[in-house]
Amino acid sequence: MKDAIVSPQTAVPPDTGVSSLDTITAQLLALVIQMEGIVPDLEPHDTREIGRVAAGAKFADLLIAPTITTVTSVPSVPQDLFKVDRARDALMYRDRLRPIAQRMAALTQGLEFTIDSKMSLAGEDALQTYHWAKRAALGPNGAALHPYVDEMRRVVKKAINRHPKKATANSPSTPPAAPPIPHGQTFMAIRPPAEDAASDELPASFYKADEEVS
Repeated sequence: MKDAIVSPQTAVPPDTGVSSLDTITAQLLALVIQMEGIVPDLEPHDTREIGRVAAGAKFADLLIAPTITTVTSVPSVPQDLFKVDRARDALMYRDRLRPIAQRMAALTQGLEFTIDSKMSLAGEDALQTYHWAKRAALGPNGAALHPYVDEMRRVVKKAINRHPKKATANSPSTPPAAPPIPHGQTFMAIRPPAEDAASDELPASFYKADEEVS
C-alpha cells in the first residue's frame, strides 16, 4: 500500500514529537505558498516605496468615494484625470482583503509570541544555570566549569548588548545625583539584587538560583 499523500487540509494527529512538528511545518508552509499564489496582484514589501505608498493610501481611504461622485456627476471634470474603474477596484480590493490581512497579522503575532514563550521558558532555565555556574566555578571543584562559564558569559553579554560609555572631556568628574526615592519606598525596596563586579545585569527573577544551591 502506498503512503498517503499529506495535503494542507489533512488533519495532524495529536502528537508533540519531532515528526509531528515537521509535518505541521510542512503543512503551514504549503498553505502560505498556496495563499501567496491566490492573492491577486500580490506585491512584495518594498522598503523603498513604503513611504510613498503609505502617503497615497492615507488620503485614498477617505478621498476616493467623494472623488468618484464628483467625476461622475460633473461633466466638466476631465475624464482622464481620475480613473473611476481603477478607484472602484481599489475600494473593493480593500474591503474584501483587508479583514483577511488583519486576521493573518494577528495569526503571525500569535505565532511569534508562542515561539518566544517557549524560548523564554528554556532561556530562564539557561540563565539560572549560568548564574549557578558562575558561583560554582569559584569553588574548589570549579576548574572544569571555567571554559564553559567564559563562553556562557560571552553569549550573555552579547545578548544584553551592553557597551561601556566612553568618557568625554566635558564629562563631570563627580557622578550624577541619585534619583529621589519614591514616596512610601525605602532604599532597600528599590535596591537591585546584590551581585559581584562581573554582574551581567540579569533580571531579578533569575537570582533565585542562589537560594536553590545554598
